[in-house]
Amino acid sequence: MNRRIFIRSLFVLLLCLLCSRLAHAQTTQSPLPPPTGFVNDYANVIDAATKARLETILQNLKDRADIEFAVVTVPTTGDQDIFDYTLAVARGWGIGSKESDQAGLILLVAINDHKYQTQVSRHLEGDLPDGLLGQIQRERLVPPFKQGNYAKGISDTVETYVATLAEKRGFSIAGLDQSQAYHPRQRSGGNSGLGFSPCGIAFIILIVLIFILSNRRRGGGGSGCMNLLLLNTLFNAMGSSGRSSSSGWGGGGFGGASGSSGGFGGFGGGGDFGGGGAGGSW
Repeated sequence: MNRRIFIRSLFVLLLCLLCSRLAHAQTTQSPLPPPTGFVNDYANVIDAATKARLETILQNLKDRADIEFAVVTVPTTGDQDIFDYTLAVARGWGIGSKESDQAGLILLVAINDHKYQTQVSRHLEGDLPDGLLGQIQRERLVPPFKQGNYAKGISDTVETYVATLAEKRGFSIAGLDQSQAYHPRQRSGGNSGLGFSPCGIAFIILIVLIFILSNRRRGGGGSGCMNLLLLNTLFNAMGSSGRSSSSGWGGGGFGGASGSSGGFGGFGGGGDFGGGGAGGSW
């Protein structure tokens, strides 16, 4: 039994090391310059009128519900996957107020890559789950994008996100039509839209392995205690990996976004993003 416990402990230590390495791959250094407003159009695809309207809506969202929402366009994310790139921007900019539950989200579009990604902070994952985000993007963002109308696709998607949040959390936003809140059509079967991080998948596998080994031979109470200890160790490792960070990206090669907002003082410094969200291509 000692040999089994040793192997099990070694496996957990290796898994914790993997989670730690994944955590250090995540960065709080944004690949983009500091934001100039809620809307940062580095690809220059959003007209001035649409940008001004979105800035007003997102400022009202901040004032009314203390939710910070960043909209970003870039020509390309280079050799970085758009998921990691968006997560780095969200954490690096500190999107989400530290005064409340650090609620925040970001929509990033890489025009030349034909890819988009939405990331939501942990406290918004229940209101905007991955599957819902994916549906909204496919219906509100992709069709205008395919016609080259990026401003409309971004505007429709942002307004749908905000209206949906307002409906779910019971508040209203000045200047926003609440009827734009998204109500998904019920479908039988299909993908539920649940997403798991690499650490989450490894955690599930580990639980299965531990209980399989435990059930094969129930000899002595020490094994059960060891299982609880190992699970606690892994929970701690996963919790820290979701919030740990290190530098890794250099500064972005983009100029300032056009039409910056003079009254914008930066985001609240939250950055509590665990990888929840959805993305795709057109």
